[in-house]
Amino acid sequence: MKTKKISENTIEVDGIRYIKEDSKDWLDVSDVLGEGYEVEIKVHDKNKSWNDLGLEYEDERLLDIDQVRELSNSKHAKILKMDVSSSEDDFFIDQPFEFNRKKGLVARFIADSYGLDLDTVRNSDYSVSYLGVRFVRKVDNPTI
Repeated sequence: MKTKKISENTIEVDGIRYIKEDSKDWLDVSDVLGEGYEVEIKVHDKNKSWNDLGLEYEDERLLDIDQVRELSNSKHAKILKMDVSSSEDDFFIDQPFEFNRKKGLVARFIADSYGLDLDTVRNSDYSVSYLGVRFVRKVDNPTI
């Protein structure tokens, strides 16, 4: 068995990646994204590039552009710091444009004092102290 730490919340065992799951770190957003959806409350693994994190395009753990729009316009925006209350919690999202994917460009969500933004033309080796990862998941049997 070969184990490799990919990031703070992700390990790889024999080529299969696993996410550390702790329910207190996840927010139920079923009312916005659909039954059983949860999103990580905190952005983690900051100051690491897309490449450093080993992320892949169309990774189902990444929020997509529609999910980001829905969450940033919801009652959950404040707790997720998607309401311009923090300029230290930007995160990678799924690249919405196939053209940009082919060029190796990645996408991110940005919230700062100027407003909310989606940057879809960032190089995959780009990293800064306020850019990290926030995963989404669908739980088959949500806790009531």
